[in-house]
Amino acid sequence: MIDGSGNEVAGLGAALTMFISKNGGALAPVAGTITEIGMGLYSYLSSIGEADTVGPVGIVSTGAGTIQQNLEYVVSNRLQNTKSYTYPVEAPLGTPVVGAKVEIYTVSPKTGWIWSGTTDEFGHPRDAYGALPVLQIGKIYYFWTSKVGIVFPNPDAETIS
Repeated sequence: MIDGSGNEVAGLGAALTMFISKNGGALAPVAGTITEIGMGLYSYLSSIGEADTVGPVGIVSTGAGTIQQNLEYVVSNRLQNTKSYTYPVEAPLGTPVVGAKVEIYTVSPKTGWIWSGTTDEFGHPRDAYGALPVLQIGKIYYFWTSKVGIVFPNPDAETIS
């Protein structure tokens, strides 16, 4: 934490106040543990309930004599036995398709939506944060792809290995 002149503010301890917002929800006081490391640097260990949602997490930190700090993190994975999955979207002759919409479901047809994104310059779908889908190893997922002017073999069942 720093003051208005950019100097570190140490010694806040329990006087450091933090709030958290999960996935755009209202700010709420944190429930985890705040620890002072030293020289104006603090550590925060969230509670289980604060780290159980995939998506953006906003944290606001304030303290006497400090400038408010606004931080944003993205929780991308909350499951064990998962991996980032590269799903290539290609036109005939293996050309990557840019700008195709890809949706992933757990059941076909289009039930149990879990993820959507748009293909990048390599034909790999990425979400709004630029991340690949994170899928559970051993499960079957159903991929639906669409782009004007191209017909895709929907759904495409993929077993994650």
